[in-house]
Amino acid sequence: MKKIISALIVFTLVFSSSSFCFAASDPLSKLIVSKSESTSSSKQYTLFPEFDADITEYSIFLADGTDDAYLYMKPGSSKYTVYCDGDEVTDDDDYFAHVKSIDDGDEIDIVVKDDDDDKLETYTITFYCGDDDDNDEAALDDLYVKSKTSSGSYSKVDLNDDFDSDTKKYEADINSDYKTVQIYAEAEDSDATVLINGYVVGSSGYRSFDLTDGDNTFKITVIAENCDDTETYTLTLSYNDKSAYSSALSYLYVRDSGSNTITLSPAFSGSSKNYTTNVANSVKSVSVYATPTDSDSTLYINNGTATKSTWTECTLKEGVNTISVKVYQPDAETTTTTYNLNIYRQPIAQDTSISSQKLTVDGISKTLNAYNINGNNFVKLRDIASLISGSMKQFSVSYNEANNVIVLLSKSYYTSNGQENVALGRAKEIAVSTQSVYLDGSSVSLMTYNIDGNNYVMLRDVAMLFNFGLSYDTSTETVKIVTTSSYSN
Repeated sequence: MKKIISALIVFTLVFSSSSFCFAASDPLSKLIVSKSESTSSSKQYTLFPEFDADITEYSIFLADGTDDAYLYMKPGSSKYTVYCDGDEVTDDDDYFAHVKSIDDGDEIDIVVKDDDDDKLETYTITFYCGDDDDNDEAALDDLYVKSKTSSGSYSKVDLNDDFDSDTKKYEADINSDYKTVQIYAEAEDSDATVLINGYVVGSSGYRSFDLTDGDNTFKITVIAENCDDTETYTLTLSYNDKSAYSSALSYLYVRDSGSNTITLSPAFSGSSKNYTTNVANSVKSVSVYATPTDSDSTLYINNGTATKSTWTECTLKEGVNTISVKVYQPDAETTTTTYNLNIYRQPIAQDTSISSQKLTVDGISKTLNAYNINGNNFVKLRDIASLISGSMKQFSVSYNEANNVIVLLSKSYYTSNGQENVALGRAKEIAVSTQSVYLDGSSVSLMTYNIDGNNYVMLRDVAMLFNFGLSYDTSTETVKIVTTSSYSN
């Protein structure tokens, strides 16, 4: 009957979540190791590290003549049951357990279970025991830090002072794209125990830590073999968390000399790095307005330092113009994000011929049916769609007659109409096309020419929009399409 009632209660809580909020309790709310049945601070042994319900392994050091301890273990909820080395600890015991006959290296397990007898957590205390005959030397022989510099690689960091066992405070700056460090601490007496922020340093001689932005303080404690004498060193690592900065743009606009906005394709997004558009021959320059996400970033337009959130003028030649907008993170001139604007200024006269260049698609030879106009290849959308059909970069092409719109859908299977990749004849009539094109529901600005009644778009624009690799091998005069690669300007 008890389980049925519990199930009904859970059902009610789930459907009343808008009115109630419940948080699970920690398995233990307190863990104290004392010299007697008392929680007074004067009676407590130092627990390494300090108690935290999320930390499950602890160390206690007992000096000569001590082989027992009192463990105070208060559960996080009245519904929880605590077991110390297999014996139940109750409120009748004031949550104390007396552990006797402790030997060096003994481990005591504290298990917490819920009211369904399911284990919530196991905490382990390891006891270190010393005697008067043991060494009382508590000093470091060496202390140094290694900072992560790449995947699996670390380099040594310079401390503010060379290590000396008599110097107890050290500092260092961590200049790395990675937040992980290794702290090496070696005791003069090999039988002494070294702890960093309460965690025992094992046979490796170091412990790894992840830093947070700003100053990170580490306490290196050396406990002598006699488990009585101690010495503490302080290490402060100052870390500049570069991940807290952004090398992205929040805004990117382009306008002509008449202050008319020029539409980019695709629409601007901080995560998209390549854009295309085209302008009439009369547009001899454009102005670019860029705002970094991080106000402390440095901005370069065409390699010249630009004032953020102001208009920067860029001159255009006929044909393709690439304007680069680079954003450098604060205090990290090697960390940058580059945005490329590919702006095609329509030439006043079109020098048109059938392209003689070769073509490979993913290494397989194909025929390039393209018109070369003033040095750039222009192709039919259906031709390219058919050539990369079945790849991860495939796209479909259709025509909405009612709206006079070409419709492109990325990652969509292409359906052939039987008119793809036919041989081209000499161009007779050529004009800039005003044909509307939509990609995944959004209007895109492709440089398009109408040649003898058919629309031809610039091949590099297609590669950019569908993010496939495009390159040109000058030695073999071969255009290479690689669908397993991404577009690179």
